[in-house]
Amino acid sequence: MKSTQVNFFLSLFCKELSFHLETASARQDKIAPDELAEIISLATKEVLEHYLNGELDMHEYAADTENEYKDIALLSIDSYIQSNQTFEKITDDHANILKEHKNPNFIDFNNISEKFVDIQSHMSHEVKRANKIIQDLHEQVKTLEVTTTLDPLTKTFNRYALQNNLTELLTKHRQIEELFILMIDIDNFKTINDLHGHIAGDKVLIFIAKLLKKTLRDGDKVYRFGGEEFVIILNRTDLEGAQLVSNRILNLCRQNKPVFHNEQITVTLSVGLTQTRNKDTMDDVIHRADTALYRAKNNGKDRMEIEL
Repeated sequence: MKSTQVNFFLSLFCKELSFHLETASARQDKIAPDELAEIISLATKEVLEHYLNGELDMHEYAADTENEYKDIALLSIDSYIQSNQTFEKITDDHANILKEHKNPNFIDFNNISEKFVDIQSHMSHEVKRANKIIQDLHEQVKTLEVTTTLDPLTKTFNRYALQNNLTELLTKHRQIEELFILMIDIDNFKTINDLHGHIAGDKVLIFIAKLLKKTLRDGDKVYRFGGEEFVIILNRTDLEGAQLVSNRILNLCRQNKPVFHNEQITVTLSVGLTQTRNKDTMDDVIHRADTALYRAKNNGKDRMEIEL
């Protein structure tokens, strides 16, 4: 394996690991050693699986984010260097004060007190400065992950990509009636998380993403809309073709089950289908698809409903 490939895999692994750790820390204060080992193993497997399955273009993916993450990494390193230098100076000042007042016959407590208050003030200022830099860098990472086109967990396109692609299609497409939108939601996803854990929930999301990709034709795209919701844009088809794709997705999900810790997890989907119209905005299309999805949920789940 070339060094560029190693760097690529390390970069993806760090992103996967960061995502899972952030997810875990959002729901608990501490991570047990066995859970950390499981998270690391999961991140490693996901990167290798996606690459071996041909779902990742190393050069295209790396080109999207390499420079941005490199800039953020350099800023992080610079911040830590500055903080380290500042604390080294504070430590030296502390040692010098002790040397100055080493004479046991005379100790100027007022002077010592003033010096330590000054040191404490410097340390407090440095901690606040470092925290501000870390917070700013964290916001930059979040913004970068929003504006890149791939969802870090499922490797589907993200909501930002959906907004750009769908808006462009609605604006420029000559035969707007040939566009159909599927909004897909994993049924009872909270129950899956509660019963099997959040890592299992992540595995289910990855499983569904792969299933959706395998169902589609070349040119059709899958987007993670948020949480356990996905959106599919079907181009150059009719209502019958869109219904066929929807039913194929539902049947495939019924016939296949993800496995976690040697236990099969039953997963079903609800689907909302709509057709685009002239002068539609993205909000119009998503609203109709969401209305159909809501009806599918209310009518028993594991089904498809249409809102035209």
